[in-house]
Amino acid sequence: MKVSVLVPVYGVEKYIGRCAESLFAQTYKDIEYVFVDDCTPDRSMDVLRSVVSRHPVCQAQVKVIRNAVNSGIGAVRQTLIDNATGDCLTFVDSDDYLPPRAVELMCAEMGRGGVDIVDGAWQRVTSGGLSCVNTPCHERDDSRYLKLLLCQNIVSNRLWGRLYRRSLFTRNGIRLVPGIDYSEDYSVITRLMFHARRSFIDDVVYYYSDENTSSYTHTMSPKHVRSYIRANRVVLDFFSADDRLRRYSAPLQIGLLNVLRNVRANKFSFAEADSLLGYVPRGLLFRLVAAMLRGKCPFRLAEAAYLALRRAYVSTVAGGRSERG
Repeated sequence: MKVSVLVPVYGVEKYIGRCAESLFAQTYKDIEYVFVDDCTPDRSMDVLRSVVSRHPVCQAQVKVIRNAVNSGIGAVRQTLIDNATGDCLTFVDSDDYLPPRAVELMCAEMGRGGVDIVDGAWQRVTSGGLSCVNTPCHERDDSRYLKLLLCQNIVSNRLWGRLYRRSLFTRNGIRLVPGIDYSEDYSVITRLMFHARRSFIDDVVYYYSDENTSSYTHTMSPKHVRSYIRANRVVLDFFSADDRLRRYSAPLQIGLLNVLRNVRANKFSFAEADSLLGYVPRGLLFRLVAAMLRGKCPFRLAEAAYLALRRAYVSTVAGGRSERG
C-alpha cells in the first residue's frame, strides 16, 4: 500500500528542515513525498533541497511542484492531491512534523480494519515543549461521528494526523475550493465522512507546532471569517444535495448557528454573511436561537442559548462523545 505524504510549503524556512527530516525518517518505506512550493518568499525551498540532498535513498521518492503564482492553502492542497499517486494520502503542514512510526501505525490500522480513514493521536508543540496527548474521538458509529463533526467544536475537523484512501476523494468527486484557505479542513472532512468508514488509534502520529505565529490558526481577520463562511456554504450545499433523508439536518443547523455566533463575535457584517451563506433556519428552536444571535439580545445570553442547544443535542442524540486531550 503506497502512501503519498502531502506537504504545502510557504514561509516556513525556520521549520521545513525539521519537518522533512521527520518524513524521511519514517519506518514505513512505500512512500512518495509531494511538496508544493506556493511561491514562498523565503529560503524554505533551499532548506528543503539541502535536507533532500542528505537523504539520497529518498530522493527518487520526492516530487516538488512550484506554483506559478501564490494560490493559497486550499488550492495547494488540491494540487497536492491531484499529483499524488499513492493508494493513501496523509497531509503534513510544513511547520509540523511526525514521529518515526506515524505512517506505519496508521497503515497497519487501515489494513486491519479495511477502513477509509484512520485517525491518530497528536501533541501540540510549544516553546515550553510538548503538550499532553490529544487522543481521537472513540466514537465507532460513523454516522454519530459525522453528526459530532457537523455540530462544530466537539471533535477536531483537522485534515492532518489522519490517513485517507485516495479513492475516497476521487471516487466521490470531493475537491477543495480555491480561495477557501481558512476552515478548508472542515469543508473537506465532513464531506469525506459522509462516504467513509473510520477507525482510530491512540498512538501519537503527529506533532502540531504552535510556534509559528504567522500561521492561519493564530488570526481571525475579516478575510478568515469570509473563508469560514464560504467553507460552511460548501458543506451546506453538499448536504442539501446528498443527504436526501435529512439524517444530518439538526447537527448541520447547529454548525450553521455557530457561523452566526462567529459573525457576531467578530463584528462581521450579517448582510455580507447572509449573501455568502444563504442559511435559512428550519424549526422553531433553530429560528429562535438564530434570531437571538443576530438580534439585540446580549451576546452572552444568545451564546448561552446556542451552547445549551448544542449540549442537549450532543448528549441525547450523538452519544455525548468528544475527543480527549
